[in-house]
Amino acid sequence: MKKISFALVLILTLIMLCSCGGYVNNYSATILITSCQGDEASMEFDTFKGTYNFKLKGKHDSDHTLDCEASLAEGEMNVYVSVDGEKELLFTIKGGESYNDTITLNDRYDNERVVYIILESADKCVGGDFEFEYN
Repeated sequence: MKKISFALVLILTLIMLCSCGGYVNNYSATILITSCQGDEASMEFDTFKGTYNFKLKGKHDSDHTLDCEASLAEGEMNVYVSVDGEKELLFTIKGGESYNDTITLNDRYDNERVVYIILESADKCVGGDFEFEYN
């Protein structure tokens, strides 16, 4: 009986720990290089399929813009911004395309110091390079 109780407490603790926090990365990739420090994040890969997220911390007096640079050789990748579990599509990039833009985030993000950038592949992507900076 003690073993069953211990197992149930352990399972409940693991569920509570896993449910706290932002998003879960779920992907399959080859030669994946990521970096996320403060207000900047980047991701470069040879092949990628799945979901990956970055937590960007901006300054309190920022202008709430997001500098984005992206390129993709093959496939299709959707890029989202999220706060409080609600994600909003920023752009979609397809194989052979490049993207370079400064996106002004809407009023919903004015008081947000932390935003999540979520990359979701529609299928297998090849030759991707993504860079973000939250200002």
